[in-house]
Amino acid sequence: MSACQSRFGSARGTAARLTAGQMAVHDLRARTSIVAVEGDLQLAFRDHSLAWLGDAVPVTSITLHEGECFVTPQRGVVSISAAQANAAAFVMQPWRARKDGRSPIREALRHLASLVKTRLRRAV
Repeated sequence: MSACQSRFGSARGTAARLTAGQMAVHDLRARTSIVAVEGDLQLAFRDHSLAWLGDAVPVTSITLHEGECFVTPQRGVVSISAAQANAAAFVMQPWRARKDGRSPIREALRHLASLVKTRLRRAV
C-alpha cells in the first residue's frame, strides 16, 4: 500500500482523497477531528499512553461512515484507509483553543461544506 499525499493543506485543515488500496498515515494531536466526506473510512490506532509496550498494545479499529466525524482522544499515529474497495475522501481539522467559541467540529463541517461546493462547481 502506498501512503496518501494530501491534496490540500493549510493551518485550518487538511482534505485528502484515497483511491482503492491506498492508506494515509498521520501523526495527529489530541482532539483532531476526522470527517468522512466520501465513502466509508477505516481508522486504526494504538493507545499512545501504552506506547512503551510496543506491538503488545492492541490496535483500535473504527469504521467511520460517510458524513460521520471522529475526534481523536489523544495524540498518536492514525492510519486511515477506505473501508471498501471504492475511493474515499476525508477532512482533518486540528484542534486549537479558540477564544471566539467556535468548536473544532463546527470548523470541520465548514471546511466540509467548502469542499462540497468546490466539487459541485467542478461537476457543472
